[in-house]
Amino acid sequence: MTTPAFYDPAARDPSLSRRPQNRRDDAWIAALLSRVPLGRVATVWQEDGGPAWPFVTPLAFAYRPEQHDLVYHTNLVGRLRANTAQGHPATFEASEIGRLLPSTSPLELGVQYRSVIVFGTARVLTDPTEAREALTVLSERVFPGLRIGQHTRPILDSDLARTAVYSLAIERWSGKENWAEAAVQEDGWPPLPPELAGPRPLGAAL
Repeated sequence: MTTPAFYDPAARDPSLSRRPQNRRDDAWIAALLSRVPLGRVATVWQEDGGPAWPFVTPLAFAYRPEQHDLVYHTNLVGRLRANTAQGHPATFEASEIGRLLPSTSPLELGVQYRSVIVFGTARVLTDPTEAREALTVLSERVFPGLRIGQHTRPILDSDLARTAVYSLAIERWSGKENWAEAAVQEDGWPPLPPELAGPRPLGAAL
């Protein structure tokens, strides 16, 4: 077996997908980030000279095209707040998942997906005006049609004192899509029986 070449992010842009046929452009990426309300942010805790401890947080978010950033909020204290305060780069993922695609080849069992990976640096918004604006955008994005101050009470200073609001400045991003209608099948192997051959909803695997 041939050993894969060593991957060095310093030598090759980590935001560049290995499969050109699956790559998507900036407009496609921005559109997905504008419609998907949930994602996962990856951060790292690392003391000087110590091991790196990665941490993934699933959360609601909003993409702000004008600022070219992602905003989200969490508890006032916790691992995400502590990791972010160290200033390490952060990575964010958002995706849409379709149906499971059966195959007669174990390596071709697949799933329909669209995904975006964002690379950047996050910070806590300490200015009340910035934090309130970001939290307003986030709330109205996740709940379309709802207006802060009209359908809800305004965001108070006491609210901002109870949460940490973040901005992840986007430095690079990549988008991938593979939404095939069927998986590749193994040549020379009997086809799947009808009850196993068709695409199935993701929940069917549970």
